[in-house]
Amino acid sequence: MVAHLLSLRWRVLLNGFKRSTWQIVAAVLGGLYGLGVLAAVVAGLVALAFAPERWAWTAGVLGGSLAVVGWVVVPFIARGYDQTLSVSKLRQFPLPADRLLVALFITGLLGIPGIVTLVAALATTFSWVQHPLSAVLAPFCGVLGVFVCVAASRAVETATSALGAKRRYRELMSVAIFVPLILAGPLIGLVGQGLSSIGDDLPRVAHALSWSPLGAAWSIPGDVALGRPGEAALKALIALATLAVLLLLWRRGLATALVAPPAVTATAASKGLGLFARFPATPTGAVAARAAVYWLRDPRYGGSLIVVPLMPVLAVFLSFSLDTTWPLYAIGPAVAALLAITLAADVSYDGTAFAAHLSTGLAGSADRAGRVLTLSLFAVPAVVVATLVPLAVIGRFDTAPALLGAGLGLLLTGFGVSSIASALYLMPVPAAGESPFKSPPGASVTSALGLYASWAIVFVLSLPELVLAVVALVRGSVLLGLLALVVGVVLGAVFMLVGIRRGGRLLDARGPELLTRLRRARGA
Repeated sequence: MVAHLLSLRWRVLLNGFKRSTWQIVAAVLGGLYGLGVLAAVVAGLVALAFAPERWAWTAGVLGGSLAVVGWVVVPFIARGYDQTLSVSKLRQFPLPADRLLVALFITGLLGIPGIVTLVAALATTFSWVQHPLSAVLAPFCGVLGVFVCVAASRAVETATSALGAKRRYRELMSVAIFVPLILAGPLIGLVGQGLSSIGDDLPRVAHALSWSPLGAAWSIPGDVALGRPGEAALKALIALATLAVLLLLWRRGLATALVAPPAVTATAASKGLGLFARFPATPTGAVAARAAVYWLRDPRYGGSLIVVPLMPVLAVFLSFSLDTTWPLYAIGPAVAALLAITLAADVSYDGTAFAAHLSTGLAGSADRAGRVLTLSLFAVPAVVVATLVPLAVIGRFDTAPALLGAGLGLLLTGFGVSSIASALYLMPVPAAGESPFKSPPGASVTSALGLYASWAIVFVLSLPELVLAVVALVRGSVLLGLLALVVGVVLGAVFMLVGIRRGGRLLDARGPELLTRLRRARGA
């Protein structure tokens, strides 16, 4: 069973690379980056051999504790990214819990995260080469620490497997994992400042962690090197007891999950027409209502907007870091630029449901106008608020016309460009029900270039209001700012209408072709 599950996991991983040459290129680049990080970690562990034993012990305990936390938290948040050997998939097979536990434990060790962690754990031996007994104990303690990582990860994953079946949980976790990535810069800065301020307290933090299940196994070689064999023995008992308890909890959770019926998410019966009653009873209104339902209920749509509320956070961080207020001026236009090409993926998100638009004989212009109408209901207010609120904070309302002209010009122009772009090409997007940040099979450089080309066209067409806005800000001219606002709104509205009509004609002509490509992408 172990060999079969392990080969299954690696086969799924390798087969994913056969779908696209660019996926292989991305995997190679990612692998090289990961090897570089691993090499840096090993080099750091080697360098610790020449540092005072106290600091080598501190680094080992803190790093090992962080590894255990990472093994528990990352799979818990990123549930749905790798479901090859999930309990929900294996429940349908008559597998004994004991044998399955051993098989999953070994496959966890021999997966890519397990191998990387194991290599780093074994490399801790280099930190204690000047202490023979510690050097002998280090690999055994490192392997014990990795065992705790895998057991903790699997125990938590099995215990929360029922949550993974709930749609709202998957949606929230998919969005939650993306937030730290966007705020990586500010978070790293804050962590760096925090570590510099508590640098002298790190040994005390490590001492507390060394007596916990997180750091006990990683503390043993250092305790021996520092002349604390009694503490090392007690911590070895703590680590072994931790592993035993985790395996017991995992075994009980696995036995329960294998016989528990699949979770069924109950849906409340809807009454009335819902959002369809709030839009005009026209083809354009019907498309707008359908798009509004998607924006409210489909996490893929919401995931594309997660950057918007985080932009002010990034702008404030840059303002404090660079000691300037210019990033605050850019929030509104930046939000507009982001939302400007959101509609480029709308048909791709529809998937095979796009057939409903074709089977009813819906005019392409009505399709384009309905999607623009729904997005504009929250995009326009978002740009206005993102522009005016920062200006109110810094007391520069005199620049509002120029910035609104730039932001609204970008947004309206983007509506037109996106209306044409989504009728010309399809963007690879996650399927319905998948994580909004999952990299879909077949993602190609051509589609990425199409997206960037659309963005470039939006900026080129918006140059008149952008130039006027920049000149108005530099010269402090309110008159030029008002002119930028008028030009942005008028010119943007013209480009939007032209894009809706042109995109509608393209959709009428290429609708069946787009549906065929959507069916092929979904395997339908």
